[in-house]
Amino acid sequence: MRQITSSAFTAPAQRTNLRQAGCLNKAVPSRVQHAHRLTWHPSFRKTTGPAFKRETTRLFTMLRYIASLMLIGGFASSQHANAEPVEIDDLKDNIAKLAAKLPPGSKKQVSYKKDIEPLFKKSCVNCHGPDKRPKGKFRIDTRALALKGGSEGVAIIPGKSDKSPLTYYITYQVVDYEMPPADKQEKYPKLTKEQVSLVRAWIDQGAKYDN
Repeated sequence: MRQITSSAFTAPAQRTNLRQAGCLNKAVPSRVQHAHRLTWHPSFRKTTGPAFKRETTRLFTMLRYIASLMLIGGFASSQHANAEPVEIDDLKDNIAKLAAKLPPGSKKQVSYKKDIEPLFKKSCVNCHGPDKRPKGKFRIDTRALALKGGSEGVAIIPGKSDKSPLTYYITYQVVDYEMPPADKQEKYPKLTKEQVSLVRAWIDQGAKYDN
C-alpha cells in the first residue's frame, strides 16, 4: 500500500484513521490544524477604566491649549499686519506692531554709492540735504549727520533697521513724518517696497557711506 503524506486539507476523522493505520509519516503540525483560528493580541484588549479616562482628559486639555495658542498667535499677527500709522510720540511703543508690515531687507550686499545714494538724492535730499535748512533738523547726505539724527532724535541705528525710525518714515507709518511728504510725491517719489528693502539692508549692514 502506498504511503500517504500528511496534508493540511485532510479531514480530522480521516487523519485519525490514517494515523492509527500507520499511513501518515508525520503528525500534522498543530499550527496548520488551527490556522483558521484568530489569535487575540494583548494590545487589542479594550482600554477602559479611570486611568484611561484621566489620560484622555489630559490629552484633550493639552490639544485645546495648543489650539488656543495658535488662535491667539494668528489674531496677534493679523493685528500687527493691520497696524495703522502712529504719532511720532507713540512710535517706540508700537514699533513691534509696525515692524510686521515692513518688507524684508534685501539679501544682497548693498552699495551706498550704487544703491542708496541715488534713492536719497531722488526722494530725500531735497528736504534733508545741505541746500537749505533741513526739515526736522535731520540731514541724510553725510553719515555723521545722518547718525546724529534730528529734532526727534536718532533716525538711523546701524545694524537694526527694524528699530530705526527712518524705516518707518519711508514706509509712511508715522503721521506727519512721511519721507517724502505725500503732497510732494509727484516731484519726489515714494520709495517702492524693493527700494525700502535696499534701505533696510543698507542699515542692517552698518549704514556705511564709503562703499
